[in-house]
Amino acid sequence: MATDHKSQRFQDLFDALDPDRNDVVGKHSFDNLISRLDDNSDTNIRDLQKAFHEFWRTVQSRNGNRPTVSKQQFVDALNATHLKEFDLLSGRVFASAFGFGEVTKDKFVRYYTAAGGDEAAAQEVFTRLDGDRDGVLVRQEFHSGLVNYLHNSAPASSVVLGVV
Repeated sequence: MATDHKSQRFQDLFDALDPDRNDVVGKHSFDNLISRLDDNSDTNIRDLQKAFHEFWRTVQSRNGNRPTVSKQQFVDALNATHLKEFDLLSGRVFASAFGFGEVTKDKFVRYYTAAGGDEAAAQEVFTRLDGDRDGVLVRQEFHSGLVNYLHNSAPASSVVLGVV
């Protein structure tokens, strides 16, 4: 499997979506993430579910509409995805998870830990995303983190689907 930073990050995302380690992801993987968020955060779950399912349909369509995909198929599908598609997803995730205003560190940490991350990592990611260091995140900072995640080999500073 390719080892460039982008493919490695997509592999990490796959691993985060495959907590049972059965080496495939599918709609059920996204539903599991949605369930964790529904139980443990104040996220707009219906909108987030739509965004995640749309993302899954994009991955699935690039793989012959299979019900599940392997890690390599997942990585290949994401490598074929344009930044504009990720940007749309990023905007939907941000709005669903946090609304349209600013996001406090506490709200971000609740979301991140509900998605399966630990609190220390959530604090670190928030600090990296908060580009102007004003103690809150706005949509543009969230998006900038996604761009960094996809195009920069520096340490990841993003939340993609709320999990990496």
